[in-house]
Amino acid sequence: LKYLTVSTIFLISSLGFLGKSQAFTTTSRITPPLQEPLKSRYGINNPSSSPIRHLNKPVGVLRSSLDPLPENINENENGNKELTQPLKVVSEAVEEIQPLKIATEVAQSEEIGSAETDEDIDFEPPIFAKSKQETRFLSATLKTNVLFEEAPSKTLKHMVDAFEKVDYSTGTTIMEQGDTNADFMLVLGSGKCSICIDGQQLKEPYGTMAKGSMLGELGLLYNSERSATVMAKTNVTAFRLNRDSFSHFMNRLQHKEEKDIRKIKKELRDIDYAIDRISGVKTKYDGDIIRQFKPNPFWLWRRWSGTVLQHAWKSAAFNMLLTVGVVSLVRHHFKPTWEVGMIPDADFPIIKKFLGLNKLWRLMMSITTFILTFFLSQAYGIWREMYRITRSMQGKFSDIGLLLATTVERDHHGQYTKDAEAFLNDIADYSRLYHAFAWARSTNVFKIILSKRGISRMLSRGLISRRQYDTISSLNDGANGPQNACITWIMIKCLNAMKARTLPNDRALRDKLFEKVLLLRSCYAQIGDLIAGRIPLAYSHFVQVLVDSFLFLAPFALYVELGIWSIPAVGLLTLFYSGLLDLAKILLDPLDNDGYYNSRINMDIGVLIRESNASSSQFKYSAENLPFSTMFWDTR
Repeated sequence: LKYLTVSTIFLISSLGFLGKSQAFTTTSRITPPLQEPLKSRYGINNPSSSPIRHLNKPVGVLRSSLDPLPENINENENGNKELTQPLKVVSEAVEEIQPLKIATEVAQSEEIGSAETDEDIDFEPPIFAKSKQETRFLSATLKTNVLFEEAPSKTLKHMVDAFEKVDYSTGTTIMEQGDTNADFMLVLGSGKCSICIDGQQLKEPYGTMAKGSMLGELGLLYNSERSATVMAKTNVTAFRLNRDSFSHFMNRLQHKEEKDIRKIKKELRDIDYAIDRISGVKTKYDGDIIRQFKPNPFWLWRRWSGTVLQHAWKSAAFNMLLTVGVVSLVRHHFKPTWEVGMIPDADFPIIKKFLGLNKLWRLMMSITTFILTFFLSQAYGIWREMYRITRSMQGKFSDIGLLLATTVERDHHGQYTKDAEAFLNDIADYSRLYHAFAWARSTNVFKIILSKRGISRMLSRGLISRRQYDTISSLNDGANGPQNACITWIMIKCLNAMKARTLPNDRALRDKLFEKVLLLRSCYAQIGDLIAGRIPLAYSHFVQVLVDSFLFLAPFALYVELGIWSIPAVGLLTLFYSGLLDLAKILLDPLDNDGYYNSRINMDIGVLIRESNASSSQFKYSAENLPFSTMFWDTR
């Protein structure tokens, strides 16, 4: 009878409340928040054994429809209390655990980031009216963002509707670095914002964000404090999405295939780390392309990080332990006649057997020393050539900047015309992009920038324009990287400037510019050639085997002459020989692509890119104002 009663009520209630979206579901057991009230009030030992396990009703139904039913609790044949009118009990239990939020069996329990905070099941994102143009702009911007690029059209439309249009006047602080109350993100619709970190504005173009840039979305995703201060450089119109709406949409996107938020968060961190090293947004990224030294010997002796000793000590320690084993074996097994610390007796049987090994080892020392030092000199030659190429590329861009800054169109006051300044800004922008993409293609640490999400992130951070993004995204594999597109943009931009008379349409200038650009292309091509042919496998393999064999025999060979003192001798010998080999390997990997050694020993390509970024506009600013009047070429 009790089962029939429950089934009938359940059927009637289901028909009456069909379509309710928020259901209280218990498919196999009562959820933990309900078990305690049932046990404490009614002494129910196993609520899941009751017919309550069949219920699948909204909480409101349990409260409103079933309160009139009388309470009835009986003991079953095993002596346990059982619900005969479970719906009334559940209703009272629900009342008792309020205002706790009742978790359902089907709710996702995996935490995947700050964006997936407990979401109000009744939350509905607000809707703000927008023009068709604004709607299209927001949709296009969100589609190019890493977080929303795979959002379904319906979700994307609701997301666009939830953005609120806001205005900021010039000088307004929109976001403050260190602010932990990161409760909104922005999409810039018009105007420009300046970016400051630790009280200093970032260098251009990284210090300015314009239309289409996205701000604050990672603060919501990571639930972290603001990483920079954002101020309105001009009057700004933006579109704001609050935290609740952001979490609402992220919770719906997290179930999509390839939308694993943890994976995206890690990838975004790697992308932002690479971009930050390029832009130099942190003081910790300052430095030199090569770690500098001071000639003071005491200063050099105090160095550890970024030295060969940091790696070679492990090999030295291993060989010293091997030598300790040899000394202990001779001392305890062969019972030598000499005291500890004394030179071994050459007439002792085991020492006589080691004499031949000692002679062989001394012959190996000569050939190992010669081959290893020659190997090191070859490796250093490759390293120096790579350094020469990197500086040569910088020099070519500086030459181009000097030629353009001194020949570009000026007014009668000697200052750049509006078209001339825009032209120089474009060339500097393409130069910066070329360096970023060229080194991203050549080095593993920056390679992630070339990914689809990397390019998208550059757009969101305002490092490339929408048109540049569309052009780069449309490149096929035959382009062999966006760096080739950037260098062609420079050449074509110069030709267009000559036709428009922004540059003199002079054959000598054109030939010289093209010469510099072609030499730049040639320099970059040498990087791949140099890395591909840096050293043959057979050569490096032979040197490795030779050095390892020499150092392995050292404990046995040196014991004949030094006894127990062979322990520190072997350590020093290993430190120097193994250190030379390690140093050669480091020099053979100047771009740190192998990732085997501490990157601080190799060239810091991030510093190289930042230096190139700074030099892209140096001659433009150097010739912006002149201390004399000019009789410049006629533009008519």
